[in-house]
Amino acid sequence: MSSDAADDTSCCASCGKTQSGDIKLKKCACNLVRYCSVACQKDHRSQHKAACKKKLAELFDEQLFAPPPPREDCPICFLPMPASVDQTTYKVCCGKVICCGCLVAAANVENNTHSPKCPFCRNKAVNSDSKLVKQYRKRMEENNDCIATYGLAGMYLFGNMGL
Repeated sequence: MSSDAADDTSCCASCGKTQSGDIKLKKCACNLVRYCSVACQKDHRSQHKAACKKKLAELFDEQLFAPPPPREDCPICFLPMPASVDQTTYKVCCGKVICCGCLVAAANVENNTHSPKCPFCRNKAVNSDSKLVKQYRKRMEENNDCIATYGLAGMYLFGNMGL
């Protein structure tokens, strides 16, 4: 096999067969070469192993050191969420994370009422620990909500809400 066949990704790196209607080439995990069969991949493994490991390490480093995704915005004020988790609150009624500024503003507006409501969905706040735990469990089971799972785990960990 010539070195040109290994460099060209439109042909098998081992036998040099090109992709056609009956031959479908499959990529190696490193995306550097392609193979027409598992047998060709095994035959070429000794020659390709070092380059494959190096490329996979580079791909892993790219994923590991990639910039974090952009922060989400508050669903009420549309400002970027604070970096500190202490400045946000999870509302189990609607499953939204809301900045504390919106919570304070909503509390000031509802200062005259005796039943606080969620600033996003306007549901009444629950008034007992057992109802709150039931809401967390419901969101966790029905919606696979990871934040609800984390919140319920924290309740178990610290013995909050009668758990």
